[in-house]
Amino acid sequence: MRGLVLCSCGPTGRVTSSVTLLKKMVEYNIFDFVFCFSGVSTIDSMVVHALSRFIENIFIYNMKPWEALERSFGEDSLALEASPVFLCFAEMRSKGDSYERVTASRAMAFSSFADSRPWGLDMYCCEHCGGPSQNIRFNACGRKSYGNKWLQTKMKYYCRQCKVSKQAIPAPDWVKTCRSDNLYRVWYEWPLTHQQLASIGVRY
Repeated sequence: MRGLVLCSCGPTGRVTSSVTLLKKMVEYNIFDFVFCFSGVSTIDSMVVHALSRFIENIFIYNMKPWEALERSFGEDSLALEASPVFLCFAEMRSKGDSYERVTASRAMAFSSFADSRPWGLDMYCCEHCGGPSQNIRFNACGRKSYGNKWLQTKMKYYCRQCKVSKQAIPAPDWVKTCRSDNLYRVWYEWPLTHQQLASIGVRY
């Protein structure tokens, strides 16, 4: 197992062109996985234990990269609240009598309406004015769902920038929950497509 762990944040794991280059390292079979932080910033002391456990899970306990991530950052809400993480990894899938090497590229994040990260999407913007999530107040809307159905809870928001509100917003269908016992942890393919970004209010 060959891996590259980048202890950096910001553009490295957040800007599409940078993420695309990191993915190529796995697609070209240089590494079996590439990991880095995909938040705006992070704090070393809040993520170091989860990061150590992630590496230990792979190289000591022989877990596959995604399972190792779910059992480290996915179980450490403090670390995932500090920054979402990006993981590109390769896995072998059966194809008839042979196997093919397939590359997956995902981000894992912590969902929190109170911290302006609905469904882990800290880049969420106001549909009306394009204001950033920091200028929006998010809350659950209607009946709340619990347990492994928590993602079915709809959302409402009020934009402080343009004074517009919107209600009964469902989670995008491309946002997935992590293991059922890891509440409020989500993952989605990374980087997001232009269509996905447009669906959460991001403008160009």
